[in-house]
Amino acid sequence: MVIRLGIIGLSADPQAWATMAHVAPIKNDGPLSSHYKLTAVATSSPETAKASAKAHGLPEEKGYSNPEDIANDPDVDMVVVSVKVPMHKQLTLPALKAKKHVFVEWPLANGLKEAQEMAALAREQGVKSFVGLQARMQPAFIKAREIVQSGVLGRITSTTVLGIDSQLMNIPEKGRYINDPTSGASIISIPVAHTLDVILHVLSSELTSLTAQTATTYPTLRYISASGSLSPPETKRFADNITVSGLLTPGNAVLNFHYLVTAPATPSTFQWIICGEKGAFKMEGKSFSVQMMPPKSYLSDEAPEGGATKGIYESREGGPRWKEVEVPESKLGCFGGVAEVYEGIAKGKGIQDGIVDFDEAVKRHKMVEAIAKSARDGTREDYL
Repeated sequence: MVIRLGIIGLSADPQAWATMAHVAPIKNDGPLSSHYKLTAVATSSPETAKASAKAHGLPEEKGYSNPEDIANDPDVDMVVVSVKVPMHKQLTLPALKAKKHVFVEWPLANGLKEAQEMAALAREQGVKSFVGLQARMQPAFIKAREIVQSGVLGRITSTTVLGIDSQLMNIPEKGRYINDPTSGASIISIPVAHTLDVILHVLSSELTSLTAQTATTYPTLRYISASGSLSPPETKRFADNITVSGLLTPGNAVLNFHYLVTAPATPSTFQWIICGEKGAFKMEGKSFSVQMMPPKSYLSDEAPEGGATKGIYESREGGPRWKEVEVPESKLGCFGGVAEVYEGIAKGKGIQDGIVDFDEAVKRHKMVEAIAKSARDGTREDYL
């Protein structure tokens, strides 16, 4: 069965996120073209809607400028919402009321209350809902989850994450709304939440006894224009240095997480180590945006030949070594990691397979609010 998509926020720009991440996998020569068909688009004005429809090979009448029209189009089975976070709720509700399946980018909504309202309506309407926490569906993280579940690491005792990000010292002009604390788009709700989500999924865990600290270590930022020029400095209104600690449940393993924005002269880095009683696993990459640029994986090896493997509290001659784990490359080869979510939806995969629905996204919104509250009030938080 071919799923007919109507995409809200799809412009005529071939370099736009929605075009590269959502349309590329399903277009006529795309890897998922046998499962999906683009049948409608919606933008903020009639003029841009018509331009988008034309750019993507659709009749002009399939370019809409309001969410009700695309939601009520009989040729649309699923509505995709790919716009700025503050508009997610108002553009999604008409699709839910029309009993259309919906795929919304992460964050699902501008805060927990909106997310809960959207999830409740999706349940009430009996429709399928999906959220773009796509790192779960990347082959590298599927392999990591398999390794943890295999028991080769033994009982997990701790996990540590370090993210150094030099890409957010200055922000593209179109991302200006990130500097608005009321927008629902922040360092915590987007890059931190994307990464913590996949970490907790790999470990089949959630956080309890959560504590967080945040700081704004660089008090100003600049915006990057389309031509590459920088705006005058502006006061930064979000935290750029974030730590999260807590206990994983089930199991009481310790999690330590540190994300920091650094100067452009510092290479971006992602490092994650899982320690177990029998061994360890790590992932390393050159970008904290692991949902789009998955890191490499390594497993601790046994002592070299001739070394003695003894009890867990005894030394091993030669010591263990890191051995790179072979991870199958994505067969989809599309930008942004969203194609893997579309493939999972088409194959009927569920939460355990890495698909995120609105209810699962509400849980992640609760985590985001717990992090913010702990950092603000100095409290220990549980969000489950």
